[in-house]
Amino acid sequence: GAGIVIDGKVWNGRHGIAGEWGHNFLDESGGPCYCGQTGCVERVLSGPCLQSYYKSVAGKEKSLKEIAQSARDGSDPFAVETIDRLCAFFGKAVSVITNALDPDVIIIGGGVGNIAELYERGRESLSKYIFNNGVSVPILKPTLGDSAGVFGAAALVASENSI
Repeated sequence: GAGIVIDGKVWNGRHGIAGEWGHNFLDESGGPCYCGQTGCVERVLSGPCLQSYYKSVAGKEKSLKEIAQSARDGSDPFAVETIDRLCAFFGKAVSVITNALDPDVIIIGGGVGNIAELYERGRESLSKYIFNNGVSVPILKPTLGDSAGVFGAAALVASENSI
């Protein structure tokens, strides 16, 4: 999922589904999603799905943090493949949002947001797919870390209920 903020307010859209970027189609390899679709962004780029992909190619399990570290130090070719795949698909996925909304900034949350390669290599991948490759959209880590989504949800509830 994602959130869209316009003029400091969360934008939900006419039917309340704006920001459900994680349920846009990305690639068949993502498999079935709980939303009923196949190949959603979430099924390719989320932390648990990256771990599943790694397990499918390596035949063993590693945490997302271990995968990222093993890719960074080059000690595990399957980890390198997993992070390469993440960066390539990240550019494709984020280009849809960039082309449609021309955002001021993109903030990556959750465990995937801790993968340093995403901020340089992901941006390089994005530049291949956006309409105007001269556009430079900052891709940032959330200042609230892995808990950014929880704080965002609490802020949304508070704003909708005038708390």
